[in-house]
Amino acid sequence: MSALKIMETLAARLRKEGYRISTPVPEEGKLDWQNMSLAEAVAIKKGFLDDYFEVIRDADIVLIANVEKHGIDGYVGANTLMEAACGHALRKPVIFLHPVGMQACQIEACAISSGILHGDAARLKELLADLSAS
Repeated sequence: MSALKIMETLAARLRKEGYRISTPVPEEGKLDWQNMSLAEAVAIKKGFLDDYFEVIRDADIVLIANVEKHGIDGYVGANTLMEAACGHALRKPVIFLHPVGMQACQIEACAISSGILHGDAARLKELLADLSAS
């Protein structure tokens, strides 16, 4: 959720190109998870995940805005990996904005990747055309 501003900027650009885009709800990033009981946090997180998995089910692709975080370029966090895996399991192309960084889940994230935009969202149309042709 720390990259929400970047995701919204990317989404606005892609909307101008005619794509229908969904981004995570900002309310999740505003919650004080540390001051909740585990049961409360789990119930709230489950609701967010269930809702977003439904968005993914209805999507044509899953675009992951994996920007720098924790000093790791192309960072993929736990939520992001779950969303990417959901898309992959539903046979949706999973596209990463940047190459997946050196981190514990690098192999898993790369294994479900359908392509990388190398930071250039303008490449999305070309990449999707290549995926359709193969």
